[in-house]
Amino acid sequence: MPLIDSLATTAPMEELFSDQSILAAMLAFESALARTQARAGIIPEAAAQAIAAAATASDFDVKALARDTLRAGTPGIPLVKALTERVRASNPAAAGYVHWGATSQDVADTALVLVLKRAQPVLELDLVRLEDALQGLAVHHADTVMLGRTLLQAAPPITFGLKAAGWLADAHRSRTRLNAAFAEALIL
Repeated sequence: MPLIDSLATTAPMEELFSDQSILAAMLAFESALARTQARAGIIPEAAAQAIAAAATASDFDVKALARDTLRAGTPGIPLVKALTERVRASNPAAAGYVHWGATSQDVADTALVLVLKRAQPVLELDLVRLEDALQGLAVHHADTVMLGRTLLQAAPPITFGLKAAGWLADAHRSRTRLNAAFAEALIL
């Protein structure tokens, strides 16, 4: 629903959370998993190389993956099936090592964290710009009188600068909480 979605995002965030970006993050997980397992001696190096090579392909059928995700309830299951078929085509012996020891939730959660890590600086920049704009309003309108409100009723006058300063304080608190949430969530 692009008309509705456009109300809740920005172009950089839309790109970060696009199907292609999420797919790339899931494939990065599968590639890193295989390479790490090969270094640890869990799977053969040749299998890891075949998996990593197949995971870089950019021609996965995103529409088919989305349709199959709806049926599976997670993007991990159709992704692993598609990746396994790609690996099987180049190295049949390696196909059995795709997603070795991982769960569907591992790939979905890790992909989301990888994308969130890239989203944090985008959000940070937007919030800093918001705070700067609110700071400017608060200073510029420090003496601009307006009607105060309490419970939607008229109240004694206040300044628009004070109102903007309240918004600034809210935005700053929210940015602080968001950064704390990122610090907690950005764990693989």
